[in-house]
Amino acid sequence: MLAGELRAAHGRARTVRDSAAAALHYHHGWTFTQLCTVIHGRPNKVAAVREAVEKAARTRRTSAARAEEALLLAQHDVRELWALYKRAKALEAAATDDGAGPDVILDLPSEPRALISTAAAQLRDVSCQHADIVQRRNRAAAALTVHAGWSKRQAAGLAGAAVRDLYPQERTAVRGEAEPHLVAGLAEEARQLDAWRAALIQARDGAIRELSATVGPAELARLAQVSDERVVQIRDGKADPE
Repeated sequence: MLAGELRAAHGRARTVRDSAAAALHYHHGWTFTQLCTVIHGRPNKVAAVREAVEKAARTRRTSAARAEEALLLAQHDVRELWALYKRAKALEAAATDDGAGPDVILDLPSEPRALISTAAAQLRDVSCQHADIVQRRNRAAAALTVHAGWSKRQAAGLAGAAVRDLYPQERTAVRGEAEPHLVAGLAEEARQLDAWRAALIQARDGAIRELSATVGPAELARLAQVSDERVVQIRDGKADPE
């Protein structure tokens, strides 16, 4: 839904931009090449600019300075909204790709005991990083609702968070963090850390099951830095989110 809203907002920004371009062309004599250079940075899409201007609704006459300012502001919005739309689509694809996360390459020893202890240490560090990133992500998403006029559903969607996660952050949300790209970037970091954490747990649990026939739960729990009960659950294949 968020991607659809961003795509619609992008379309509205293009309409505003094209109307400003039409005002410059019809009222102030700007050529399509000039307009194309301002919009795209170089005159490489003159035909597309011509088509957009010719389709744009005619607006009341305004000064060249105001029309140019409107063009530049609208083009900035067009670029920002398109970038956000692509990021939202990427997050959506990642969330619906049969549950698959980003590819993770682990650096773990092959010997099961060493693997368990190394994975436990890395899990501790990754979990701390993940908690910090999620808090920053939620605070930045809350800043969008407090300072940038986003709805909680929109902000939570961009962050890949639940709406309820934003409420505790609203009181500490600062205007400087009300940046959609910041939220999307932190959401991607959180997703990467989620995938890393899941891969470490999978590797650790596989080694625990491999050793469980010959090593007792207490020793495995010490290596994995978890409870004896958790080792038994892993050994027996019982799910218990960490």
